[in-house]
Amino acid sequence: MAKKTKVKDYDQFQLRLPPGMRDRIKAQAERMGMSMNEAVVHCLEEYFPKPASFEDRIEHLAELVAALKDGSDLEDRIDEITAEIDSTLHDIYADKVIVTAGFAERVAQHVEAWATQKEEERKRFGIYGEYEEDVSGGVEEPPFSGIGDPFEDGPRKGEEN
Repeated sequence: MAKKTKVKDYDQFQLRLPPGMRDRIKAQAERMGMSMNEAVVHCLEEYFPKPASFEDRIEHLAELVAALKDGSDLEDRIDEITAEIDSTLHDIYADKVIVTAGFAERVAQHVEAWATQKEEERKRFGIYGEYEEDVSGGVEEPPFSGIGDPFEDGPRKGEEN
């Protein structure tokens, strides 16, 4: 059985809080039935999560694939799996998922190639302008209004040029 780390062995960090914040932390911690320390650590864990292991991410993907095989909400499941794969690869690229150095380098090459390919597609279809960064560090896609359908071959039956 693994030994449990004693509280006295935890790292300590002295922190200066702006006026009134200690009282807000204390009140919220009491409402949540926690100590102030537990409440602060909980918030820090949410904001600074421990890096996920590659095995954990693959296990999650396997669970998503198993759910996909159940046949319910196929489109939503495929979108969820695609998003999870994309997120995992970008997290590996950003050192948020622990993998071997060689694997991380190969993922980095692919992520950079995809970014280049995406930029080339934007240029090819005439999508220019400023893009806002989202919270995950990706680029928010611009709406396609006003540029037409880039995949459309020409006017449809019954339509004029």
